[in-house]
Amino acid sequence: MVKITELSIQEKNKNKCNLFVDGQFKSGILLETAMKYRLKADMEIDEQELNEILFESQKSEALSRAVAYISRRQKSKREVKDYLLSKGYEEKVVWYAVDKLKEYGYIDDKEYSRRYIESVSRGQGKRLTEYKLMMKGVRKEDIEGAYEESNVDEKQNAIAVAKKHIRNKEINRENLAKTYRYLIGKGFSHENAGAAIDELKSED
Repeated sequence: MVKITELSIQEKNKNKCNLFVDGQFKSGILLETAMKYRLKADMEIDEQELNEILFESQKSEALSRAVAYISRRQKSKREVKDYLLSKGYEEKVVWYAVDKLKEYGYIDDKEYSRRYIESVSRGQGKRLTEYKLMMKGVRKEDIEGAYEESNVDEKQNAIAVAKKHIRNKEINRENLAKTYRYLIGKGFSHENAGAAIDELKSED
């Protein structure tokens, strides 16, 4: 058994308390959790039970923090996980929050990918988009599934980017070569970059 010697509201966060056990600071705990289990000063409690209560508090806090994080803009699973780890939550707490958000539908890497693809596809090709999504921790199968469900026309997007790049320039071999390299750098396939160059030639 251990003894709770102090339970005080935090100055910077009125929704949390500082919990002291046997005269030593133990942990922060949500006020709601402390009230739920009727924790108070001079209370004796089994140490394992107290640790389980603190773990529940951490899970609730991490979940609320994650919801606030994704409410501003949809995030990938990796982004949420890395954010919570950066805030000091232990890994088992982080995975609890991530799994709950997936269960509630707040995290969906395939849907995240679809929205991302449709938002950037007019300015960059599939290869670059795939690379950026994979850097955000999205699995390749989720990216491929998102592409299948999207309305992206890679060839037409390559043509539009090529026309914008060569605008006000003479359509000659040098500028066409530069435009082709630009399209490749933007992540378009060699096939679609070539189709865009053919389109420019046909309009000359």
